[in-house]
Amino acid sequence: MRRRDIILLLGSLSLLRPLPGAAQTFDRVWRIGWIEGLRTSPYNWADVAEHIQSLGWTRGGNVRADIHVPTHLDQLPKIAKELVATQPDLIVTHGTPATLGVLAETRTLPIVFFGVADPVGNGIVSNLTRPGGNVTGFTTFEPSLAGKWVQFLKELDPEIRRVAILLNPETTPNRSSPFMREFEATAASLQIEPIQAYARDFSGVEPVVAALASEPHGALLVLPDEFNLGYESKIIDVANRHRVPAIYGTQYAAAIGGLIAYGPTEGYSQALAVYIDRILRGAQPRDLPVQAPTSYTLAINLLTARRLGLSIPSAVLAAADKVVE
Repeated sequence: MRRRDIILLLGSLSLLRPLPGAAQTFDRVWRIGWIEGLRTSPYNWADVAEHIQSLGWTRGGNVRADIHVPTHLDQLPKIAKELVATQPDLIVTHGTPATLGVLAETRTLPIVFFGVADPVGNGIVSNLTRPGGNVTGFTTFEPSLAGKWVQFLKELDPEIRRVAILLNPETTPNRSSPFMREFEATAASLQIEPIQAYARDFSGVEPVVAALASEPHGALLVLPDEFNLGYESKIIDVANRHRVPAIYGTQYAAAIGGLIAYGPTEGYSQALAVYIDRILRGAQPRDLPVQAPTSYTLAINLLTARRLGLSIPSAVLAAADKVVE
């Protein structure tokens, strides 16, 4: 497996070319309302703003962003309501809860989302090719990954007999049903007992991991929902302390001590900037396909493997794009 550049769904180069716009496009200040997730995003406004400058926009000049970063999920309805009331020209949302919160307040203002795992299943868009309505964006995880995560755990340790999938039902409104189906089907094919483990706050994580550690041959699948991403480093600490093998959905997890991670290759900042540019120039979100990665990175932390007493099979090491030693 080689690390490849991200290929976007239906990603013809024409989709990433800015639309020609009338000169008056730059004669006013365009306002972007931006709602972040519960953690600092790699696709934040500062990063995207660097890319839109090459498209004729000036950060703080003819385009300005009003950034909101909630510390708790229950803040999102109020943030969304207040943001929509200001009538920005475009709203950017990070994650499923933020996107659903804004859609509950407006079906007319244009919205671009990113970091949403299941936009169709969550009712955000009608389909990926023709989203419809006032929203489009970038989906980060697709359901078949759940099966890949289980397979990697089994390849990592053939003795694994039980896998718990950890998620927060508050941050995965449909309880990630497509992921759950893939998870359970793959587990069954590998003679693994699938366990649905829900944690509504961080205090719920420890009992899940402790229960896995109480019997041999258990492992943890940390679904990359907004909650788990927000507490990623703490969840890693809990799993490692209980000596439970765990797989995560972001490369970053392996870099900070997670045993194994398999997730999309980073690379949406420029594409997100292009969608912002196109919409501010007059394109309709309903006509811009939701884009998804087809390139993924496998990362393994050998230091953590040693601490857990695991010997990584040579085939898994050979497949890794990144190895932390």
